[in-house]
Amino acid sequence: MPEVIFNGPEGRLEGRYHHSNRANAPVALLLHPHPQHGGTMNNKVIFQLYRNFVSREFSTLRFNFRGVGRSQGRF
Repeated sequence: MPEVIFNGPEGRLEGRYHHSNRANAPVALLLHPHPQHGGTMNNKVIFQLYRNFVSREFSTLRFNFRGVGRSQGRF
């Protein structure tokens, strides 16, 4: 699962992306729980959803909101 970095005006966002080999694959965007309550893209529910969508041949992206993990800025 390759790391992706999104650059923006408040700094970068850290994410993980899986691009499906299937033509016209559906896309899943996974958003983690509230950061002020410990939510990250590595939350076990988000990670299991990520694995599930990848196994079903979706192109799948999960990322950390601002101020979480290696994402810059503040939530």
